[in-house]
Amino acid sequence: MVYGLGAITAKAIPFLLIPLFTRIFSPQDYGYISMYSTVSNILAIFMTAGLDGAQSFFFMEAKNKKNCPIEKVTTSIFQLRMILGLIVSIICAIFSPLIVRLFFNQIMPFQYILLVICTTFFSSMISQSIEVFRLIYQPWRYILISFLQSSLGPVISIGLIIEFHWYLTGYFAGFAIASIIVTFYGWLATRKYRYWYTLETDLWRPFLQFGAVFIPSGLLIWILSGADRWFVLRILGAKNLGIYAVGAQISTLIALAVTIFRQAWWPVAMDAIHHDDGPEFFRKIALWYVGLGSLGAVLITFLSPYLIRLLAPSAYYSGWRVVGPMAWSSIFYGFYLIGGMGIFKSRKTYLNFFIDIISVTVNITLNLILIPLMGIMGAAIATALSIGISNLITMNISNRYYPVKWQWAYYGLFMTLSLGCIVWLLI
Repeated sequence: MVYGLGAITAKAIPFLLIPLFTRIFSPQDYGYISMYSTVSNILAIFMTAGLDGAQSFFFMEAKNKKNCPIEKVTTSIFQLRMILGLIVSIICAIFSPLIVRLFFNQIMPFQYILLVICTTFFSSMISQSIEVFRLIYQPWRYILISFLQSSLGPVISIGLIIEFHWYLTGYFAGFAIASIIVTFYGWLATRKYRYWYTLETDLWRPFLQFGAVFIPSGLLIWILSGADRWFVLRILGAKNLGIYAVGAQISTLIALAVTIFRQAWWPVAMDAIHHDDGPEFFRKIALWYVGLGSLGAVLITFLSPYLIRLLAPSAYYSGWRVVGPMAWSSIFYGFYLIGGMGIFKSRKTYLNFFIDIISVTVNITLNLILIPLMGIMGAAIATALSIGISNLITMNISNRYYPVKWQWAYYGLFMTLSLGCIVWLLI
């Protein structure tokens, strides 16, 4: 649970900054910020290349089997992430005009994408240090560096905007500067687990082989979670994307609850799956999860118009309407760790790749159909429906390997009542 505070902080701080940044930036500029964040997420997939998972696996293997010094493992991972990050950064800088053309519907200042590339590279370095803190069981240092990563960027950005009137350039430069500062702090704090005097090339191949398989799944998940913003920008423009992004930030209240659940649930689930009463346990947890999630989605929808009026200027008010569907996206996302336990138990996690392909296809199709018809509400519904359908497929496949008597009637009842209340609140 202590480690979960880092993830919670990363979600909570952007929510708390809504009153500030929505008063500094117009909906259009807020939309551009949201899209650059989406670009950063896809760059991070290639810079990380699954090496975060490789570090966890091989670190614990080295620790328990004593087959390799753990410092050699962390150093090798560091070297690989540095090299891959620099290669991806250079390629992206060279092709930055094409990247901007792909993600934006107009010409954007060149320095924005360069600053985003810089931030993403150093954030990748930070994440390696954070993971080391987790592996050596230093939770408070883990939380500290997570907090610094989330909070220092906004502080420096605001200073640059106020002092130098750099506006969007100040925003992106602030996060780039903060990522560099926190990177060096992370290197200093984990210096016992990293050395610079030799290249550990003999470990690169197994690490890359282990991590590379996560890249396609990472890209599919990125499409599932980020395609809505791309379509909104392309079809409706940056102003509507900014309004949509604020609605998404309001819905993070549900995402925070889901994050807390996922952090607490995973070790419990891994233990329960090896007991005879595991299926009954999952059945009960699923019922409570869907019931409380249904109630939470209604509650956040009811509160959203008041919250958005409290936190943001009037130009963003219409964003409250997407909060309900986006809350359900988070709820469905959290349910994966309940409904898909059979896939984990049977070690057939490769099936998730094919499930993700179906989900992404549904997501793109729904975005193309619903956004022209319903605007930003169509994007929110498309995301929620595609993740929900993915859950249905996952549950049915999982049940073949680990039968659970899912209470479909109750799930349907809770969700129908919840969606009915949300529709009533929206009318």
